[in-house]
Amino acid sequence: MTVRRRVAPVPGVEEAVLQDFVAAPVDCLDGAHLLLEELEMQEPDLDERCGLLDGAHEVYALRVPRCARLRLAISIDRRADAFGPVTVHGLVPSTARPCDASRRLAEAHFHLIAPVWEAAR
Repeated sequence: MTVRRRVAPVPGVEEAVLQDFVAAPVDCLDGAHLLLEELEMQEPDLDERCGLLDGAHEVYALRVPRCARLRLAISIDRRADAFGPVTVHGLVPSTARPCDASRRLAEAHFHLIAPVWEAAR
């Protein structure tokens, strides 16, 4: 039996995340969908890790296959176990500091004010 983890937006911000996907080009949507499916069963590449937010949420800006202009902003809750649930924060431009954009989305979605940020690089 294969274990699948939850991959979803934060409750209450689903519409904002959905709008990112609606506005994305079709090739980017296909690549993002592939990534979301992969995240159900495997860990993202550590090279795309941005840092740890508030001691609990590992933030990533994932390269989207066949889409050089966007990254998928996600976080993984590491409080419960190593294979924690994935929160989808949306799509961010890959050109201008995608890790900063991913971190800001996670902070807003989790309603964090001045959280501790431990950068990965």
